[in-house]
Amino acid sequence: MFNYFVRSFIDWFFRRRSPGVILIRAGVPLFAVVFVGLTFGITLPTSKGPFIFSWDSAGSAGALSWGMFVIACFIVLLGAFLIIRDIRLENRKKIIVIEARGLRDWQGQPLGSAVPSTIPGQREQVIVDLRQGIVDGQIVSPNAAIRRLASLPDDIARRCGGLDRSNISFVLGGLAPVPFLFLLGVIVDDESQVFIMDWDRAQCNWRVLADEDDGKRFIVTGLGAVNATMKRVALCISASYDVIEADVRIVETGIPIIKMELEGRNTSSHWSETKQQQLAQQFLDTVMSLARQGITEISLFLAAPASLTLRLGMLYDKRNLPHVEVNQYEQSDPKRFPWAIRMPVAGFIHAELTQR
Repeated sequence: MFNYFVRSFIDWFFRRRSPGVILIRAGVPLFAVVFVGLTFGITLPTSKGPFIFSWDSAGSAGALSWGMFVIACFIVLLGAFLIIRDIRLENRKKIIVIEARGLRDWQGQPLGSAVPSTIPGQREQVIVDLRQGIVDGQIVSPNAAIRRLASLPDDIARRCGGLDRSNISFVLGGLAPVPFLFLLGVIVDDESQVFIMDWDRAQCNWRVLADEDDGKRFIVTGLGAVNATMKRVALCISASYDVIEADVRIVETGIPIIKMELEGRNTSSHWSETKQQQLAQQFLDTVMSLARQGITEISLFLAAPASLTLRLGMLYDKRNLPHVEVNQYEQSDPKRFPWAIRMPVAGFIHAELTQR
């Protein structure tokens, strides 16, 4: 406990911008200023007689030095009090770090170790390992991975038990197939504070979404083809790679295709939090528009980075939006999209596998 307190104090002092740290950094230099003006003495007995080490300031200068010394002590003590208070408040907060592992059989850097210190709270790492049903990036048993994700809500509830929701936040990230990441977003939802991080393949580390917004958004086409007699559409979102219409038509025939294509899309055009929020809002607006036109089923074809996929899943309203199936792309499969996961939304309690 003592070691944890020392580490927390050092973390606050050197990394955090807080009133307590500011006061200590202002108060400590005052000691150096008044040190030479203080009046005090130290006497040490030695074999050759007492050794006296003293400063002596008299009159108004000495009174001023002592006054500054008292003020410096007060500032430092107040700063220490504020830091201890902040550390205790932070200890009440919990960060649940959820990392989905579902592509390659390697450990890599855990997401929990990359969470920045600017996100306060005690960290709890939750690794959702989906690789039992995946071999070298190929999906062997989607149902096995779905079952692993299905147990996550109970795990989250256990970790959050007895805690105030305002003291709980989540950090999400993962490397897994798109349907599983979208499902993870649906499970976590957006009712608590959630921070999303992503894996930078070029730098081989986890990163926060801290880049500037380049202003590029989805171009939405095909909404005009929807009419009141239709109940199902294919929604194709190209945010990194292209979703090819010919591939979609292999599994979805005779229904309208709605396209959302990101301007200037590539595999590294997603590192802005603001941009992702705007793209997610476009997605929500499009789905709501389809719902208003009577659409009750959406077949979603999504080519997007992991962080954006998680965000879209979190944003998807479980009660008021249409049923949605998220399709899995397999380039080597002649069907291109051999299976999908029906999300637990719009009255469906559990995620379900759809084979084609």
